[in-house]
Amino acid sequence: MPSTSLSHPYLTDDHLHLQHQAQNIAEKHLASLTPELESRGPHTDHNVRRILSKTGWLGVLIGSEWDGMDEGHVAKTALLAAISRVNAAAGAILQASILGAAPIAEYGSTQMRRTWLPEIAAGRIWPTIATTEPTTGSHVLAMETTARRKGKDYILDGEKDLVGNADLGDVHCVIARTGKPLHPKSLTAFLVEKDTPGLEVVHRPLNALRGFSVDGLRLRRAHVPKTHVIGEIGDGLAAALLSSVVYGRLNLAAVALGIHQHILDITAQWVSIRPRYQGLLSDLDTVRHRIAEIQHRLMTAELTAYHAAYLLDAGQPCDAWLFNSKLTNHRAGVASAEDAKQLHGGHAGRIGNPCEQLRRDIDLIHAPAGPDDLQLKRLAEAVLGPTRTQWSAQHAARRHR
Repeated sequence: MPSTSLSHPYLTDDHLHLQHQAQNIAEKHLASLTPELESRGPHTDHNVRRILSKTGWLGVLIGSEWDGMDEGHVAKTALLAAISRVNAAAGAILQASILGAAPIAEYGSTQMRRTWLPEIAAGRIWPTIATTEPTTGSHVLAMETTARRKGKDYILDGEKDLVGNADLGDVHCVIARTGKPLHPKSLTAFLVEKDTPGLEVVHRPLNALRGFSVDGLRLRRAHVPKTHVIGEIGDGLAAALLSSVVYGRLNLAAVALGIHQHILDITAQWVSIRPRYQGLLSDLDTVRHRIAEIQHRLMTAELTAYHAAYLLDAGQPCDAWLFNSKLTNHRAGVASAEDAKQLHGGHAGRIGNPCEQLRRDIDLIHAPAGPDDLQLKRLAEAVLGPTRTQWSAQHAARRHR
């Protein structure tokens, strides 16, 4: 597969080696799964998990003291983009559980990290994070899921929605209300194992990234031991926001980047083989203009993702760059998918055409970790106020603590 990466200033030899390894494994083991994933429609795929569990990539951000790769966010970005370029659902599956490990790594006690992180890094345990609810959406402090103390346990009641890997995960980081509604310290994070009585996966299929489970969790008097509190009582909002801003935005930008690269791959190939007017589509100025627009957006989007990742690895406060990376990569990918549709003509709507699939896949990047309007809201606050916590700085302070 020809490389279109222009981000080598950000990538060391180790990064490039990981990127090459990811491309090879994706092409060998994941590319062939795509037709099957598509043909089955919305579902939870377990083959991707089995393949990725053997790579150790789930531990790309987990410290070496917990048997992780400890490679950093630039490496993670290169890894997710390379996988998503070949199989976007696989990239989405991997990023969702990299995100799910964040609350444990960032807020978990030493004992909790010792218990869970090596298992996650080895690919034996796949975590998720469950914050969003059906009615409150991005208004995290308004959530209705509650946790009541009873003896040595907490009893959780409520419902979560749009949980990446909900039907695939072994353990869920569930954010629930333990205090007064809307108070900043009213939320707490809990580790809820998949076999906990009272926990149920609610299937709510989406028509994109087929094979990737984005379902709900219903909790009805689910007993969770006090030892499964992540951090301290009242740390839930911080755990949710740090995970979303530092991990979630950049994870999704990387998946969008891989999809965008695939859009260029298939479209450049399409116009280069389609005959038209005693030549090829690629000979026409209007076609070349659209290809140039896709390349222009891809170059810009790639740089925003790697620049944000580079700043994050350097320990710099960079929340605005993280918001921008997700916003730019989603918007640019959607615009390029539209250009690809124009160049594919009626074939763009045919079931089985890669263009049709990629247009659905890139569209699903919009909502997780906040839709475009929320990213714009945060960027405006970076300029005009109010001043917000720099979660990237918090992340830097917590690394290897």
